[in-house]
Amino acid sequence: MIKRAYAIQMSYDVSDEEKNQAEKALLAFEHASKSLQLANNHLDIMKTPFKDNGDIEPKEVVKARVAIRRFRDQSVDNFNNFKKLAFQCVATMQTFESDTQCLKLMKSFISSIDDLEAKVNKFVELCNDLEAKSFVQDVVKELEAIQEQCKDIQEIIDERIKNHIQSNILATSWVDSVSTDLQTKIEEKTPLIVDLFNQRQDQLNEMIKERTSQPGN
Repeated sequence: MIKRAYAIQMSYDVSDEEKNQAEKALLAFEHASKSLQLANNHLDIMKTPFKDNGDIEPKEVVKARVAIRRFRDQSVDNFNNFKKLAFQCVATMQTFESDTQCLKLMKSFISSIDDLEAKVNKFVELCNDLEAKSFVQDVVKELEAIQEQCKDIQEIIDERIKNHIQSNILATSWVDSVSTDLQTKIEEKTPLIVDLFNQRQDQLNEMIKERTSQPGN
């Protein structure tokens, strides 16, 4: 079964058009990944001080309501921007919808974004009740949950999707790789072979001359 799957993979022919589309997909995922990282890092602006000062009184939180809501809105904008780029990623991968592995990866990618959106929405809901006694602890918990989900999405992009595109769509076949190596070795050896051939030919020529120069020939 493993050998059969290997043979099928090695015989898969990728057109130039598909390779160009794969390059576009890689670029789209790169942009999305950077956008997600920015959104993730932004969460530290609130998470770090709240985590370091978990005993902040609700009245102090309320005093900072303008800054908190500004942070909330910016966080939502950041993740909405990521979602737009993620949609572009999905669109660029439609070319490979017949590839079952690509289809599984994209379903996992989309599902992970749905989970991220749910966590972001939960954080937004928490920000509607700044007077809650456990607001600081709850917000830290949700922000960490969002960042953990961001990490999962990054792994799906970097370790699974991009790796699949690079290894199974853009990579040359093992035959091309081996034939190129062999051709290089042959080209490197050719001068030596020619030299040996010439030496042998010179020796034969000398032997012929010696025989023809002997008396009676």
